Amino acid sequence: MMSYEEFTQKEAALESAPQAEREAFYAEILEKETAKTDVRMMAYFHAALLHYREGDFRAAREILEPFVIDYQSYAYRPEIIACFNLMGVAVYCERSYALARFYIHEGLKIARENHEISRYSYEYNNLAVTYLAQHEYEKALEAIREAERHLPDSDREIHAYVYRNLSEICCHLGRLNEAQAALTRCVEEYDGRTLLPDDILLVEMLLYYKLGDAERYEKCRAKVWQKLPAMHAAEFGNTANNLFACEMDAGNYPQVERILAAMDDYLVRNPQEITIGVQTQEKYHAYAKARGDRDGMLAALEKKEKYNAQLLAHAEEVRVRDVDRYLRMGQKLQQALANEASANHTKTRFLANMSHDIRTPINGILGMLTIVDTCRDNKDKMDDCLAKIDVSAKHLLSLVNDVLDMTKLERDTFTLESKPFNLDRVCIETAEIVCFQAESAGLHVEEEHPDVRNVNLLGSELYLKKILLNLFSNCIKYNKPGGAIYTRMRELEHTDDTVTYEFFIRDTGVGMTQDFIDNHLFEAFTQGDNAARSQYGGTGLGMSIVAQLVKKMNGTIQVESTVGEGSSFTVVLPFAIDHDPPAAAEKTPPAGDLRGKRLLVVEDNELNMEIAEFMLKSTGAEVVPVFDGESAVKAYAQAAPGTYQAILMDLMMPVMDGYAATRAIRSSGRPDAGTIPIIAMSANAYAEDVQKCLDTGMNAHISKPLYKDVMLETIERFV
Repeated sequence: MMSYEEFTQKEAALESAPQAEREAFYAEILEKETAKTDVRMMAYFHAALLHYREGDFRAAREILEPFVIDYQSYAYRPEIIACFNLMGVAVYCERSYALARFYIHEGLKIARENHEISRYSYEYNNLAVTYLAQHEYEKALEAIREAERHLPDSDREIHAYVYRNLSEICCHLGRLNEAQAALTRCVEEYDGRTLLPDDILLVEMLLYYKLGDAERYEKCRAKVWQKLPAMHAAEFGNTANNLFACEMDAGNYPQVERILAAMDDYLVRNPQEITIGVQTQEKYHAYAKARGDRDGMLAALEKKEKYNAQLLAHAEEVRVRDVDRYLRMGQKLQQALANEASANHTKTRFLANMSHDIRTPINGILGMLTIVDTCRDNKDKMDDCLAKIDVSAKHLLSLVNDVLDMTKLERDTFTLESKPFNLDRVCIETAEIVCFQAESAGLHVEEEHPDVRNVNLLGSELYLKKILLNLFSNCIKYNKPGGAIYTRMRELEHTDDTVTYEFFIRDTGVGMTQDFIDNHLFEAFTQGDNAARSQYGGTGLGMSIVAQLVKKMNGTIQVESTVGEGSSFTVVLPFAIDHDPPAAAEKTPPAGDLRGKRLLVVEDNELNMEIAEFMLKSTGAEVVPVFDGESAVKAYAQAAPGTYQAILMDLMMPVMDGYAATRAIRSSGRPDAGTIPIIAMSANAYAEDVQKCLDTGMNAHISKPLYKDVMLETIERFV
């Protein structure tokens, strides 16, 4: 899923790209971004705008239709109003004026519902334009006066449009003083001649004719004639109407014939513009009538009827195409509703299961605390209870991590690292965890990976471990008493820069049906035997996480299973070879001695602060606690340079968050502003979260829940 920030950045990068490339960008988003996000909404708008600016009003309308039908499914943004406005303008350019008003009124209604007062002038101005095109000048005047009334709440640019249109409407109504005043305001106060040069020229021509200023009228008319051939149909029709009306009123028949010839020529170049054909024959009829030419009148009527027949046929074609499109849109909406209902059903089942799974370790923790409370003098019992609380808490944490992993994968916000790691060490560490768990469950583990010796790779060590541990966890969980697990790793391909490994794991467990493997194994929140959840536990997310991580790492996974005999999993993953691996660092346990060190600890949660203080003070450190980012910046600024040896910074806090506090400290200009270690403490523990901390200026990241050894090891690296 693309974030809104990513969308705006990519769109800006494509600003000068060819039209086809920009269209492909928006089309790809609309195909892949199925969720009703701000990004999808803006892709609809900008894709339609591209076609509108190219004069393809039908394409612009068809792109926007699915959105305007379903706009209430999206979170509100002011751009929703812009989408309805663009829809109305596109329909207006197709000369469907009543339909254009429908969309504009809808946009106006949304603007009112959301108190977007600045949009009122835009919508009323566009309403006025539709009435103006139909020569309904009183209605046009009423709408444009509403637009004028709301101008104080609008941006400056719309002022020019409103006063230009007010001037033309007043010209048609014979209110020439008002027309002249409006045009003067448009040009002199709001730079209308720069913003709307062609529109200003047309209204000036009309006004000078009405005022009887022949010299200025003829100058404007000459400029209009130069621009006439390049106009789109709606603009051409409006301009031709005004020219024809002026010349007929003046009895200037040579100019009338010139206008009619220009309209004929336009039709030769644009035969699809049937409405222009109707308008042309109406003018031929008016011209013939003015000259008393009955044959000319009849000829014009016959041609007009032919154009009207074409209009009806075209309207029928459009209607059939629209019905087909609406049916397909309806089918897509129905499918989307069905998918959403299915997803909701799955998540409802998951929440019911999770309620049980989360309550189980919580019950263990609360139960052990009750025993601790009554057995304080029995040290052995206390130690046993604390060990069980630790196990339950870690199990609860693993459940939460699974849900968070799945959420990120579903939203496509999971970031894979590409860091150096040693495959030997991954195998050893994974084997230690697996063997301990398997032996505790009474299972035998057999390992085989002879060709893994000193293999240094680039990739995500964390997610490779997650894949392997999830697979091993399933093999342990669904195995039989006294069963076995066989694991093998081997190299499949090797080039100068890449290597591909196969990870094979087989168990002797309960097995799965082929139907379950084909249709349900990799679904989120699914387990092979839901009736046995109490026996097996877990969220039903492990295999879904594995499948999506394998896909993200450009690998494959295959599963074979026989009910009652066991299952085997084969994962194939490619890696880049690390030709310059870092020297292996010896891991030494932290000294646990922070005597003489003063640490500024920033944490808004009192319980978390108490835990951090206890861990740090137990090593001899002096702790200065503050509870939000702003207080941290003040405490740092008011202390002498070197007062604090490090700052431990929570990220999500009121008043000022940890990121802003870090930026403020780093930019403070103090002698130690760039060198004082700032270590993040956060429950946001993904690779992208860690990178964001480093990009902000922090030195390291410790994930919550806090583990004392990890925290001390991290602090000792910097102080």
